[in-house]
Amino acid sequence: MLRASTQRRIGYSIGALAAFAVLAWMQTGYAQALRRPEFFDGWLLLGGVLFLTVFNIRKKLSMLPLGNARVWMRIHIYTGYVVFGIFALHAGLTLPKGALDTGLWIVFLFTALSGIAGAYLSKTVPLRLREAREPVLLERIGYFRRQLALETAEIAARSIEERGSLTISTFYADTLHDFMRRPRNLLGHLRRSNHGLAPILAGLDALERYVDDGGRETLGEIRERVMAKHDLDFQYANLMLLRLWLFVHVPATYGLLVLAAVHVSVVYAFSSGTP
Repeated sequence: MLRASTQRRIGYSIGALAAFAVLAWMQTGYAQALRRPEFFDGWLLLGGVLFLTVFNIRKKLSMLPLGNARVWMRIHIYTGYVVFGIFALHAGLTLPKGALDTGLWIVFLFTALSGIAGAYLSKTVPLRLREAREPVLLERIGYFRRQLALETAEIAARSIEERGSLTISTFYADTLHDFMRRPRNLLGHLRRSNHGLAPILAGLDALERYVDDGGRETLGEIRERVMAKHDLDFQYANLMLLRLWLFVHVPATYGLLVLAAVHVSVVYAFSSGTP
């Protein structure tokens, strides 16, 4: 028995293939009618890109009852596959001649590949974020990081007053001060690596041999905040990856629309005969 998610993917894939097959058949019929098929699939391509652009507008209007966001995302992804097929029919998969056509071809391919990357990230990053101890909005991560840094500094300072020892405060100054105040090991978090955390935990373990029971309790408080900061960095790295992807894909999409408008204007300015 197939899982519901697998059934949905199969259904959307079949729908996308069927849509492309119908459009390819219509293009063939257009050519057999002694008309110019590049006009037919060109307008289909432009219409498809405009439809895909609507998805970004829909996200900005999330407060309106415009349907389930996940359904919109799936439609966006599979429509993108259909649009890429139309692009292959219209422009081919080899670099064209002419500066405008070459630029448009490159920008479309870049936008399509970034869209495929985004489809992968939109599937995998939310699954990764389920591993977080407590989900936090990207805009709130900085606030919680500062809070943890302040609490850790206060605990280290308190250890001097209560225990009369510089052991913990020295470790804080040498190792934890920079770690707690800035995002750390971001690339490692994208690889699910604890490389940056392991030396800190090893240092805390080593300190336990040089402090009394009260000191060990203090180290436990610090360890708890170190783990919370590590978790924030994990979420920050993955959420920023999605944010940075949008800063690439969305401008590329609008740039594609501008070039497409110029392309249409030039084609109609220099075309002759019935489209």
